[in-house]
Amino acid sequence: MGKTKKRIKRKNNNRIKLLMLILIIIGIIFLVNGKKDNNENGMANGNKETKDSTSPEIFLDAEEAVVIAGDKYTPKATARDDVDGDLTSKITFSDFDTSKEGEYETTLSVTDNAGNKTEKKQKVIVRGELKNGLPILMYHFFYDDIKYFRQDSNWIKNSDFEEQVKYLKENDFYFPTWGEVNDYIDGKIKLPTKSVVLTVDDGDASFFDVAVPILQKYNIPATSFVITEWYGWRYDSNMKCVVWESHSESMHEAGANGKGRMVNWSYDKIVEDIKKSSETLGGANVFCYPFGHYNDTAIKALKATNYILALTVNEGRVTKNSDKYKLPRVRVVGENSLNYFIKSVN
Repeated sequence: MGKTKKRIKRKNNNRIKLLMLILIIIGIIFLVNGKKDNNENGMANGNKETKDSTSPEIFLDAEEAVVIAGDKYTPKATARDDVDGDLTSKITFSDFDTSKEGEYETTLSVTDNAGNKTEKKQKVIVRGELKNGLPILMYHFFYDDIKYFRQDSNWIKNSDFEEQVKYLKENDFYFPTWGEVNDYIDGKIKLPTKSVVLTVDDGDASFFDVAVPILQKYNIPATSFVITEWYGWRYDSNMKCVVWESHSESMHEAGANGKGRMVNWSYDKIVEDIKKSSETLGGANVFCYPFGHYNDTAIKALKATNYILALTVNEGRVTKNSDKYKLPRVRVVGENSLNYFIKSVN
């Protein structure tokens, strides 16, 4: 009886061992097949992820780049790839002679890490250096004899303004940004001959209705110095050819002594006003003095609120080392002929 029990127990143990062995073998088979499938899927997915057939993109800062004769050309563009990200530093360009004035065409190219290459052409104008200072033109109002009529010499007829803008366009004038003006004053950069900046004071409706369409027609930028309490609602960051800067919030009115509020108000009140104006315009940092009136307190307030430049109504051109908070301008009035205008900007 004891032997029979031992025999049965032995058989059961053998069956258990056999069953366990079978389960182990099955498990190994599933494990091997699973790894094989995962490897195959991984390779397939890996190939999909690493296969990059999309070329990077080149974005031109401008259709035309201007270089001072003798200076080194730096590509006026950025480059980006959907996989490698920013490739601007890898942009190369076809060589040309920057020592001679003239018009050239260079081919910008960039290649991503997968070998995809993109090319784009850019026109480059090589010019001499501006020697006689930068004219910053000062306009105010515009008329067309239909909706707006001339009131005084500050009003420019639409046809006259178009003649002036057309002249600038056809003669390849360069329109520096305020950042470039700032760097030019500091001596960090040179400006090319035939450089000019257009500014329009106040933000009057006649500017937007009469002048802006002409600017947009010829693709020429102008800065609108806006009295934001009056015209701040016009601010539109997407408006083509208009640069928005401050002419104060509410200081374009006479103060106690007959001069502008800016030379009558306290430092704290001036700071509050120009901060509000900047906020309305999305962050202005160039200022135009109301009536051209300013004093040391006004300049101190501008510096404290991150305005980098300030313009007066004083006649003259901006040069290297000009006082950044007392910049002169060239007034354009209705009586000026086109020939007079041409002399003003050349």
